[in-house]
Amino acid sequence: MEELHIVGVEDGSLILAGGDGGRYALPIDDSLHARVRQSVSVDQGSARRLSPKEIQAHIRGGMSAHDVAQITGTPLEYIERFEGPVLAEREFVVESALAIPVHTASADPLAQPTTFGDAILERLHILDAMGERWSAWKEATGWVVKLGYLLGAIEHDARWHFDPKRQTLSPINAEAVGLSRQDPGHEIEAPRLRAVTPIREEEPPGQAGRFDSDAFAVDPSSMIDSGPVLAPIGSRPVPRPETVRHDQTADLLEALRRRRGEREAPSFDEDLGQSASVHVVEFDLEIDESPIEPEPAPRQRTGGFGAKKGRPSMPSWDEIVFGARSDDDDLA
Repeated sequence: MEELHIVGVEDGSLILAGGDGGRYALPIDDSLHARVRQSVSVDQGSARRLSPKEIQAHIRGGMSAHDVAQITGTPLEYIERFEGPVLAEREFVVESALAIPVHTASADPLAQPTTFGDAILERLHILDAMGERWSAWKEATGWVVKLGYLLGAIEHDARWHFDPKRQTLSPINAEAVGLSRQDPGHEIEAPRLRAVTPIREEEPPGQAGRFDSDAFAVDPSSMIDSGPVLAPIGSRPVPRPETVRHDQTADLLEALRRRRGEREAPSFDEDLGQSASVHVVEFDLEIDESPIEPEPAPRQRTGGFGAKKGRPSMPSWDEIVFGARSDDDDLA
């Protein structure tokens, strides 16, 4: 079969030429249009092997519709049907990354935080860069935001990793690191070592902030004698507790001595006085000089149950001092 080639159009017909130099005319009518549409539909049917999900995955990965058409052989018109939502998603990612608030080294500590996009534009203005272009695509590790710009007629490409959920950006290449610095025009200097002030010996580590009973210790030499709290009234001495107890004992002994007819002054054991240091108070006693008649001995009672219940007898001197009854009481 001889192959013909279209060499032109004349009077509504296609001019065809053969290999032997002959020329032929093919009318352009409805039959020819039907044949052409049928052939195009068959070609498109073979191209639909690429699903819309696969087309959008290619575009989300950073490819354009022309790139997908060239790689897969799919008609461009068919690919453009599904690229719209993916392109909108990529633009939204770029806008979200540029709107992230960041803090810069501002002289005003109360200044409001700026956005990532404004901070980068300020850096580009300082560097006299121009022709900035933002784009974004998704890789296996996540979204990547790209900034292309011209600096001194040289194309530069800065890229950051972007996490939409955490709203974080991290530089990937050197251009992104340079733009992310507080002062992009200077290199970051290495940290220098400095001397550390030694800890004072009088305050060991770990005890400077200790809170215990020793924290409020008072030096006895620093205490000031403030004197007695209460001053004595007139010349009357204030009785001590030992003196008060001694006065009560003396009164009791005096009452016993009068009852038993003893006239001798009360005496105290020297050992007791030395150990207890009792202050002796002198009393002016009025002694009755009239003769004392002996008291009749009480009658001995035979029955214990017939005794009159009454007030208990006063303890004797021996019972008080020695803790035992006297001989007179035993005879009675």
